[in-house]
Amino acid sequence: MRAIVIGAWIFALLCVGVAPAEEMKPLQIGLLPINSTRNLVSIYDPLREYLEMSLGRPVILLSSADFRSFQESTIKGEFDLIMTAAHMGRLAELEAGYLPLARYISEQHALLVMAKDRPLPPQADLRGKVIAGIEPMTLTMGSAMRWLHKQGLQEGSNFTLLTTPTPLSAAYAVNSHQADLAVLSTQGMKQMPPALRNNLEVYQQMDVIPSLMWLANPRLKNQAIQLRMILLKFTSELIPGKRFYDATGYIGMREIKPGEMRAMDADAEAMKKLLMKQ
Repeated sequence: MRAIVIGAWIFALLCVGVAPAEEMKPLQIGLLPINSTRNLVSIYDPLREYLEMSLGRPVILLSSADFRSFQESTIKGEFDLIMTAAHMGRLAELEAGYLPLARYISEQHALLVMAKDRPLPPQADLRGKVIAGIEPMTLTMGSAMRWLHKQGLQEGSNFTLLTTPTPLSAAYAVNSHQADLAVLSTQGMKQMPPALRNNLEVYQQMDVIPSLMWLANPRLKNQAIQLRMILLKFTSELIPGKRFYDATGYIGMREIKPGEMRAMDADAEAMKKLLMKQ
């Protein structure tokens, strides 16, 4: 199930009579639900504006209630472009023919974060603690689970995993003291609402996580080169680019290197198995 988070009909009306009907059809972009709908709209609006002006057609931002429903909508072809996690992108490529375009330049780590108003001491005993995070289908959650296992901790035996639909809701669980720790990423934490982010503190930094990426639905294969170039030209030297990169913590976008998609095969296969579980 997906939700339309922003439209571009005013832009469409301004362009009526200028472009063919097919080109005037809104470009539908699916955004991985790493944040609330409202925050995704605010963060990605500069990129939406840039894409509208570059393509000469309206752009609509879409998202889903959770990662599972987002991937299901992706595979069904409900989006024209997607911004997604690397292993989810690889699964979309293998199962639905999506075309890799670009990925963010960033050094992103998996994090365990705590509330500043209820901090844990360094090297605290995490036995009996509540850790909030989304389903273990994300690279960030996978990193956190591996780190916890290395500490001799097992879900259900030594700590409780509070499953939340999005990273944002995991952060709110820590903020409201429903959980002791939350699993987030470096950029995910930066993109939290300021009032929430200001009460969060990193407890443990873990593995480097592959950056998020952009892919095109195979029905746009004739436009793939154009779309890739447009994304790569979205830099912080542009006014909307500066707004976007200041808000997200990314440095820019780059091409996806040969072999980077294949490198995600094991994680993509693991996610496929999780998606098959009801």
